[in-house]
Amino acid sequence: PPRYTKIVTFVELGPNSGIFENFDSNDKSIIQVSKNAPRGQTGTIQYNKDSISILTGSSTASLGLQKAELKIESNAHQLSPGTKYSLILNDPDQNINTNSRDHLDTFRDSSLIPTLRIGNPITLEKSFDVKFYLTSVDNLLTDGHDIVSSNPDKNSARLFIDASTSGLSNFEKISLNLGITSSQLRSLLIDNEDSSHVGTNWLNYDFRSIQNDLKITDFTDTSIELFIASLSSTPITLVKSGDISSSKGLIEIEDFVISEITDSAPVFIVINFDASDDTLNVGQIPSSVKRQPIILDFFSFGINSDSDGINNSIYRFELEETQDNSSSFKGTFEYAVANQINLLDSRFIQSLDTINDDIKFFVIGRMVDDDGIFISYSDLSKVGVDITTSTKSDIATHSGFVSTGSSSYRFGQPVIITLNDPDLNLKSDVIDIYHVLDDPTSASVDTVGKNNVTLLEVLIKDVRYKRCNIDGIEYGGLASTGFSLIETGPSTGIFEGVFKMPSKICDKSGTKLISPAGGSIEIKYHDSRDSSGKPNTFSSINYRQSSPSSTTSTPRLSTHQVLLPSSNSVEEIVLSGSVIGQKSGVPLSIILISPDGNDQTFSASITNSGNYRTIFSINSNSLPGKYDVVLEYAGRHIDTLSFVVLEKNIPAWIKNNAKLWSQSSISDLEFLDGIQYLLDESIFHIPPTEFGFTTEKNIPEWIKNNAQWWSNEQISDDDFINSIQYLVKKGIIKT
Repeated sequence: PPRYTKIVTFVELGPNSGIFENFDSNDKSIIQVSKNAPRGQTGTIQYNKDSISILTGSSTASLGLQKAELKIESNAHQLSPGTKYSLILNDPDQNINTNSRDHLDTFRDSSLIPTLRIGNPITLEKSFDVKFYLTSVDNLLTDGHDIVSSNPDKNSARLFIDASTSGLSNFEKISLNLGITSSQLRSLLIDNEDSSHVGTNWLNYDFRSIQNDLKITDFTDTSIELFIASLSSTPITLVKSGDISSSKGLIEIEDFVISEITDSAPVFIVINFDASDDTLNVGQIPSSVKRQPIILDFFSFGINSDSDGINNSIYRFELEETQDNSSSFKGTFEYAVANQINLLDSRFIQSLDTINDDIKFFVIGRMVDDDGIFISYSDLSKVGVDITTSTKSDIATHSGFVSTGSSSYRFGQPVIITLNDPDLNLKSDVIDIYHVLDDPTSASVDTVGKNNVTLLEVLIKDVRYKRCNIDGIEYGGLASTGFSLIETGPSTGIFEGVFKMPSKICDKSGTKLISPAGGSIEIKYHDSRDSSGKPNTFSSINYRQSSPSSTTSTPRLSTHQVLLPSSNSVEEIVLSGSVIGQKSGVPLSIILISPDGNDQTFSASITNSGNYRTIFSINSNSLPGKYDVVLEYAGRHIDTLSFVVLEKNIPAWIKNNAKLWSQSSISDLEFLDGIQYLLDESIFHIPPTEFGFTTEKNIPEWIKNNAQWWSNEQISDDDFINSIQYLVKKGIIKT
């Protein structure tokens, strides 16, 4: 048998430890099992007449979802938008460096990558005939140098190229056959000239292996072109010089490109790293270079005329080992649900993380049962066969609920709108805000929306609260009030906005002013996806008219947020609904998940008519934050609702009112209306005073000073409340 005589150095772990280790300066093991070693063979290491055997083979990986905060979400196989989850992979074969934490990076040729594929994105998984070119102007047909390429990890759909087989020491351009026809490519992409659908198309790329191994550090002069039928055809530009600046990203494909993709012929891609032909030897190929995995995907997001979502995308998880030598790899992910505002918003789509240890993906509609999401991992099992391990979860959409505190308001009184829809929660660590459209040329002006689409609108006397111009004078609508829908906290999915009831509004024709007195106020929420996955419109009037004992099959909460009560007080939240096709003696299972992630399971009895009703009691010891209510019946998931317990924080608009009042920008009456609101809503309590009440009409100047200091955070809430106590004592405000 052959004998090996290379010297291997062992270094003592620490002074006087007696333990010796072997690895290089990059913490990589020097003694390794060859990648092509036959399975089932043994090697022996001997020292001081003792020996240890090493068996060649593979370990089978396991993959699972873990949600540290809300374990029930993964147990119930349903996820929630704007909520961060953990993805855990256990695979000893990926533990390469025992003395450091390994990263499963897509640019590393030894990494296997967990992958989430939605729809049918086009990737490089079928690509072949890869060529390198010495210069950017080399003839595509005659000057190419063939290189070896492969796709060993079909699950992650990366193309592995071996630049060292080109015979070149420098290069500036790459060409490849995409392995599909132009008709297949066109069928994936959305043509906005076709009225049957609307959307956007994207190119997702990762050239970090070229950056790391082949020394291309500047990608600003990179172009990517499409050729149909042959490399001698007229190119179609996907990316021009100056469009990208980094080695990894997501870039939108312009609409005109789609119409230029014709016929049913082979498709070629040319990537030119020196499109301007102004730099020599852009790429360098060292003789010792390894394989370079690269990524180039075609995505599409949109909707068709039947309101069905179009979603073709792929996401790759670059998990990181949890600690040295653990063989356990972890990453996180969250998702956002498409609505009429973000679906065509290029800036929002570019915020997706498609290749990272912290993935953010996009969901166009309801994804349950066979259409649920599968995160998969391709692994070499113990028996030497490639197998795919996967974990599945359902993604449901939710019906929104919109409400106001009252059905009638007096002039100048704050109108508070509350909208509850988890699908509007776009990111786990930020407070999402939806603004009023202030473009007078838009048909959706003075609604919460964007461009020409409406998310929420306010109707007073059945007339949209909208601006008008009479005799050259403009009278404002909802936008003029500064209204916005602001999430009550990160990841709550509950939004609030406030405006003051106007004394005059524009009529439907926009030609005269009318009084809102005697009319109703209605809020309409245009939900792009309700719990059935279809578009729907919800009204605050219907919400108020719905009783807790409603026989509807949709579960309801009597409110979606409460203030944390004071000592010896209790706030009640009523859950009600009905079960269709109930079974005698089978109760409804209710899992209440508190903000700290702990859960409590209990049952609710169901009447003969299928109705159920139960009450959640919130007291002063309850945790503030978001509570999830998971409903299950006879082993099937019914729905997941949520409510929020808020600490008694004074709304920002009250503090803004105080600032405006201190600057004499609003009247005393408008300022007092806001303070009266705090008392009416019990947001703070004025303690009893030993002094009797007197009547005083004017507010002292020192209170205005206090209001200014309070609005500038120079005094505390308690100091300001002392000022309000004085106003109550003087009879200026009634408790």
